[in-house]
Amino acid sequence: MANGIDFLQNERNREILHWVIATFIMTGKPVGSRRIARQSREQLSAATVRNIMADLEEMGYLHQPHASAGRVPTDKAYRFYVDYLLKRRDISPRDRGIIDRDLRLDDGAEHLMARASQVLSRVSKNVGIVVSPPISRVALKHLQFVRLADDRILVILVSRAGIVQNRVIHYRDGISQTELDRAARYIAENFKDKTLLEIRTQILKMIQQEQALYDKFMQQIIALSTQAFSVTEKQLDAEVYLDGASNLIKTPEFSDINKMKLLFETIEEKSRLAALISRCIEGDTQEVRITIGAENALQGIEDCALITSPYVVDEKTHGSLGILGPTRMEYARAISLVDYVARLFGRVLETGN
Repeated sequence: MANGIDFLQNERNREILHWVIATFIMTGKPVGSRRIARQSREQLSAATVRNIMADLEEMGYLHQPHASAGRVPTDKAYRFYVDYLLKRRDISPRDRGIIDRDLRLDDGAEHLMARASQVLSRVSKNVGIVVSPPISRVALKHLQFVRLADDRILVILVSRAGIVQNRVIHYRDGISQTELDRAARYIAENFKDKTLLEIRTQILKMIQQEQALYDKFMQQIIALSTQAFSVTEKQLDAEVYLDGASNLIKTPEFSDINKMKLLFETIEEKSRLAALISRCIEGDTQEVRITIGAENALQGIEDCALITSPYVVDEKTHGSLGILGPTRMEYARAISLVDYVARLFGRVLETGN
């Protein structure tokens, strides 16, 4: 028996695997040899097709749920299909029209991100996910300090793309609202368009210098900035906008109540989902990435495919978005949707803000 790659160098064997996957994606039912034989360009006999399918099963590309049933693709088959058999295509005019209509700028980046997840879900009939860029890595546009009771100060951070994050810090040395306003103006003017990480790096350099060199105002700036721009693991977490989880209930893959429960528990843990999507696009340029089944390395979505892409705002700010659905999904269409939305979404955010 040849190994899988050598076996699939043969065009006839590749064609049969392609038809099994395409048929299963369309029907959701195990595929028999007779059906594939009818579709074969070489008019192969059902017996010949059955033998090739048996070889593909032995090599881990197909699986037979029951002895009398046809066969279904495995994760390994989907991976080969996506890497070698799938023909990428442009987004359809219909899908593009829906997305163009819905992804127009409204009154804030958060609303636009939520709407992007909704349109991804509605058009793909799967789960649409949008992950905002971590606030620590976006360019600062506006900063405000608001004095609260009990030595607390509300910090309002607004990125150039319109992403807003609020956090509360403690500042025990008495400071008036007027002094806070002055400090915010100074930071905004001197650190505008720098990320929080870049600002914090500069502040740390200032701390390393002799603090006696600074007057009271600059000492306040350093003290406020040290806390306001601190980056903990929690603060690195981005916002996750998710829509369409109910779409998965309708699929045969999640008819099992225990599978469905585990899937929904995983989806609810948005921070883990955001971390997974961020890992998927690490090191990539503006390209779509596909992870299939167990490649996702997150319990509960082993029967899912995740199609993700980064989106770019201000040339350096990266968020991510994607579609989560069963491995039996229409990959060519899903890839075209994610790619188009990612490119359009970044442009809309940048233009609007």
